[in-house]
Amino acid sequence: MPHDHADSRKAVGPFVRAIVTLCCVLIASTAAVRSEQPFVTIEGDTDKIAWWVLADFHPFTTEVRGIPVSKIRKGWCKATEFRKDLLPREFAIDKSGKDALEGYSFAVEGSFDGSAVKQVALVGVYEECSGQRGRFFMILDQPKIGPPRIRFLDAFQTENQFGMLELMKGNTLLLWSCMDCDGYAKLTWDRKRRRFKWLSPDF
Repeated sequence: MPHDHADSRKAVGPFVRAIVTLCCVLIASTAAVRSEQPFVTIEGDTDKIAWWVLADFHPFTTEVRGIPVSKIRKGWCKATEFRKDLLPREFAIDKSGKDALEGYSFAVEGSFDGSAVKQVALVGVYEECSGQRGRFFMILDQPKIGPPRIRFLDAFQTENQFGMLELMKGNTLLLWSCMDCDGYAKLTWDRKRRRFKWLSPDF
């Protein structure tokens, strides 16, 4: 029986198109990964100026602890909480191999209002849909059943988005804007007014 070349072309055509399409998708995916901006970029000499002053943070997640950023604050498109594993190793580990951030945390757990509900306080960077970026500080209730709930939120635009937390006696939280400096604000629970309040000016 003679071979029908027309039928062969019809059969091969869709297969070839599928291969070409797959290659295009893979190339596009690879390009996207390569062009993805790191979470931290630094311009300047870190031997002369502290890295957290030079650091520029680029949020890349669309939810925080399972909460969509649009539910956290209207107008936000991205928000990423700070984590040690997102920092360049040279800033998280000092030259001796020790934890360079010892004594500080990006997230701490406790019961900051004295209730029985487990809570977590965390700090991170957000990006508005307009492109403006800033730092956010948030306390979440973590009930045994159901998703986390926002208990307290403070956010503001700033060129220096870096922030860290320290838990003091009496469940007082220190929110630092730097390391080895005096740039911090205190947050505590006001029992009389039954709300969180800053004990020192915000920054």
